[in-house]
Amino acid sequence: MSDRTKYGIITGIVALILIIFCFVFNFNSRANSPDYAVKMIEESLEKHDKTKFNTVVDVDSLLDSSYESFVEGMIDFDKTMPNEIKDSISNFAQIMRVPMTSSMKAAIENYVENGTFEEQSTEKNSPSNQNILAASEILDQSGLSKTEFRQVDSVNIDKENDNLAIAEIRAYQQEVGREFIFEILLSKNENNDWQVVGVKNFRNFINMVNQSRREQLNKYLEDTAAIISRHDKTIREAEQKYGSILSIGSLGKDNTRDDLKTLVTDVIKKDWEVRKQELFNVSVPKGAEALQNLRIKICDLSIESADSYAKWLSDKKAQTIKDAEDKRKQVQALMEEEKLLVARMAKN
Repeated sequence: MSDRTKYGIITGIVALILIIFCFVFNFNSRANSPDYAVKMIEESLEKHDKTKFNTVVDVDSLLDSSYESFVEGMIDFDKTMPNEIKDSISNFAQIMRVPMTSSMKAAIENYVENGTFEEQSTEKNSPSNQNILAASEILDQSGLSKTEFRQVDSVNIDKENDNLAIAEIRAYQQEVGREFIFEILLSKNENNDWQVVGVKNFRNFINMVNQSRREQLNKYLEDTAAIISRHDKTIREAEQKYGSILSIGSLGKDNTRDDLKTLVTDVIKKDWEVRKQELFNVSVPKGAEALQNLRIKICDLSIESADSYAKWLSDKKAQTIKDAEDKRKQVQALMEEEKLLVARMAKN
């Protein structure tokens, strides 16, 4: 199973953490009220008071209560996913429930105490730093790293159950380009104190982000396909011209080699350079970074190969043509990898 799938399974858990980082709250607080609990979250973060924080946030419930529903949401989102893959993901989710929730809890506690996700230990592989790195990666995968708090719209006690309350938290998701209102669930504990225990609609947030990323990915594939198709046509025409020059001339003649060198440098190499620049100018969404890097690598090797061919047409050395051929073979192998990656991304 890919790392991308594994990260996807745990992504939704982190949506719950948004409320911990984003409560900048100016309501008139009253003791023993949901408003007061929200205010205490702000104060506990400002003072790095883990004890107070744990009084108003039930982290275990916050993480555990939404784990199952998020996994189901991720599975439902991919309509093309075969049943055997769904079963595999479900099994993986159950195996990873305890370590993942434990790791996220440790990362949250570290944030409350230190106010940052930056490494606190000089030992890179220390447990605390591993939790921080994992949390930072998950925040990025979930879309929360690009989510900004806007305001608290309301905090209301449930009309049918005065032990429950909902806080509506407005946030802006940069990738999607629109606001989302989180419905934060608060509940009274055994001491009659209000605690944050969950996020009712975090699954909707993850689906919103995933849908936007899918649309952006489709646009990237469409835009880059047009670029590549246009430049592939130029390269094919140049290769035909290369053959025509050879058919009427001879590599033993200087004028033939000069014509070929001009074609390689002024047409083939230049076209790969222009292709590379056009690819650089395309907006690359999350999920397309690997493909984009692969394509840039193909351009670089093709440019190097053209340089070597042009050099060989002048120096006639065996090592020079060998270098050119080696790079060309690398390009062909990477192009096959590119086709497989594009097909997999388009299918998913």
